[in-house]
Amino acid sequence: MASPVERVRELLTDAIKPQKLNVVDESGGCDGYKFRILIISEAFEGKRILQCHRMVQAALAPIMGETHALTICAYSPDKWSQMTSEDRQNAGCLDLAGGD
Repeated sequence: MASPVERVRELLTDAIKPQKLNVVDESGGCDGYKFRILIISEAFEGKRILQCHRMVQAALAPIMGETHALTICAYSPDKWSQMTSEDRQNAGCLDLAGGD
């Protein structure tokens, strides 16, 4: 059986085809999963933040009932490349960037 992080990665990869995907499980023993996600995908091009978040939530529908909290950083490649380190820090996703 896949770990929770592997399951999230699988669901998002199948649905959104990301160019970059980092998933961190911050559940720490609480009831339900708590994930932080950075996802960069062409699928988000021209979409508003709320639309991108809804796409991620829809992809994760099979596990949303077990999910307690979800932090989503979802960007198109163009938007991501235009963001400075300060922008990424303010968005709460700099540490998820992995040196990007």
